[in-house]
Amino acid sequence: MTASRPLRRIGQYDLPYWDFAAKGELRVQACKSCGHLRYPPGPCCPRCLSEDTDWRKLSGRGRVVTWTIFHRAYFPEIPVPYTVVSVETEEGPLLIGNLVRAGDIQPAVGLAVTAVFEEFLFGAEPGRLCQWMPSEISTTDNPGEDT
Repeated sequence: MTASRPLRRIGQYDLPYWDFAAKGELRVQACKSCGHLRYPPGPCCPRCLSEDTDWRKLSGRGRVVTWTIFHRAYFPEIPVPYTVVSVETEEGPLLIGNLVRAGDIQPAVGLAVTAVFEEFLFGAEPGRLCQWMPSEISTTDNPGEDT
């Protein structure tokens, strides 16, 4: 049985993010003019104001810059407790996700993590969500490892 998550609110600029996530690819919006990587996506580059964009594949590696553990249930689909991390990717953009498959490893600032894509039901619609796991326990069957 596939776990559930709250319905996604997909906007006009982040639809490509979810399309790539469905394929197990971690990509963020990139400016074709100056190369600036950004997330969340938007209509133009905040550095040079170019509207010419692309979606660049990231390595899927990063480090935790902050974290918190939720003990209160805000969404009935997400059982507590769960850990949310803010990750600075190797390429620079910050991404938020759950810390998963950590075992005895405690969340910490500077913890090396790797992106993994887990399958969920968003309402009745299947999809994949980028999560983060400690890099030291990554395995070759990890779908996020080749991002």
